Order: sequence, then C-alpha cells, then structure tokens
Amino acid sequence: MNQTRVPAWIVSRPPFAPAAGGAELAGALREDLRELCHALRLRLNPEPADVAALGARAGQGLLLLFSDVPAVPPPALEAALDAVAEADLALGPCADGALYLLALRPGLEPDVAAEVLAHAASPDAVARLTDLCDDANLAAVVLPPWFRLARQSDLSFAESLARLSLMTEEGEEGFVADRLRLWFEQHAMDESES
Repeated sequence: MNQTRVPAWIVSRPPFAPAAGGAELAGALREDLRELCHALRLRLNPEPADVAALGARAGQGLLLLFSDVPAVPPPALEAALDAVAEADLALGPCADGALYLLALRPGLEPDVAAEVLAHAASPDAVARLTDLCDDANLAAVVLPPWFRLARQSDLSFAESLARLSLMTEEGEEGFVADRLRLWFEQHAMDESES
C-alpha cells in the first residue's frame, strides 16, 4: 500500500437523477466519496473552482474523484496511488468515455498537469487523455473500468450493486456507499407511498 498520500479533490459533475430526490442523491454520492477519502487517509481539499488551475499544485501529485461516481472501489484508489509512483498518471475509465478518477504523479510539470486536468471532467476524457499521453509521451496506467451515473440504467445498476453488496462478506468494505444505500431505501419508500 502506498504510504505517501497526495491531496485529493472531489470535482462536481451532476449525476443522472430522477426528478424527485436528485439533490439528495448528489449529496449522498459526495458524502460517500468523502468517507472513502477519510478511510484511506487522503487529504481532501475544498472543491476547485477551475480544475485546470490545479496544475500549479501538481508538484506534490494529486487525485481527482468525480461526484457522479457511486461506490468507487477502494482498491482502485490504492492502485491509482501506487501507479503514479512510476507512471505520470493513472486513469480510471468509465464505459461511456468519462473518468471516475485521475491521479497525477508528484513532480509532473505544471503546464503538462494543467493540460491533463483541462480534459479530466469532459465526457470524452478517456479519448482526449489517450491522445494527450501519446502526443506528450506520458506514461499512463489504466485502472479497471467503473461507472458513473449518467443515465437511468446506471442508477438501476448502482441500486443492484448496493443490494448485492449486502449479501457478500466483503460488502461493507468493498462497496463504500452507505448514504447511497439510504437514498435508495428512502426513494423506494417514497415510491411505495405514492
């Protein structure tokens, strides 16, 4: 396990949400990410106004998480932190072409870091950063894919994972999403009452 902890930021990217409960869903996802960062002893910073401006702070390395991603697997975060000990960046891809996380190695040049960060929150970040890594000769590690809440089907998938995780021995540690589970329970109760 990587003992050097880099600063982390949660970047806002609104999740897909039903008309009722959308703000609460976004809050639940954000709180679950905060809890995960705390559990992994990451230094969580206030949300950046401009993600690309974080390039100036990349000298110590950094980790970005996105607020529309449920239950980021703790091993993916650890793998990202370990990867940037050797590679320039670690990409956590989503199936739709966005990222669920991005880690930059300590010492990455600020102008290169700013260029990477300028593409990080875009819906096609994987393609853009693949091109940038190729053009700038950057070494990247690609983590196992995860998902974000971009469509109704993603929300349904997240609910199924939350329910299934309760049936496994590793469910509580492997699926850090207590507030998301509560949101699903409340949402189900609200639907049954209507």
